[in-house]
Amino acid sequence: MNTQSLWAGTSDLAHMGESHRAEHPSHRTVTERIAELHRDAPFELLDCGIISGVTYRHLLDAGLAADYTGIDINAAAVADCRELHPGARWEQMSVTDLAFPDRSFDLVNCRHVLEHLPYYETAVRELFRVARRTVVICMFQVPQEPEVLLRHQTADGYIWLNRYAPGPFEALLHSLSESVEVIDVPADRRRNRVYLCTKRSA
Repeated sequence: MNTQSLWAGTSDLAHMGESHRAEHPSHRTVTERIAELHRDAPFELLDCGIISGVTYRHLLDAGLAADYTGIDINAAAVADCRELHPGARWEQMSVTDLAFPDRSFDLVNCRHVLEHLPYYETAVRELFRVARRTVVICMFQVPQEPEVLLRHQTADGYIWLNRYAPGPFEALLHSLSESVEVIDVPADRRRNRVYLCTKRSA
């Protein structure tokens, strides 16, 4: 795929309404898998990339007893979530430098974030560092060859919109995990891929 066709696909995402994003079937897939792991007991969850608290609302609707912390680099998104959902913790923070001790959370969820970083390795290692057992990564740019790293200029600076090669990315996940389950989630507008990782024991 050339860069022009890659951008043609991402324009759909840019114009996708918030309600459409909130209804993407990957949310249901992730929530169901979290429920399988934590249906009967409270658990601590870190959510990286909060949008407007979509994952938090899905967890509440599923009746899951999550002690929830959401982080995002965007100050406005954090402020909105604090106002909309005062029952959870919301912090402005970079996924590449998580201000939490090792093994702080039973489960760490990272949705549609890695594609917007200059590269993924530092962030992935941080996700695993603060997780006790489970790391869930959902990607809207499904990894495939060839790897494409794009920096897109905007009025406020620039954003990255990357599609990573699957080999090195998945090798990193396996190096940090006892097991990695790959779940492809079809959708009318954009296929997602979910990686459900069980962290290696210390």
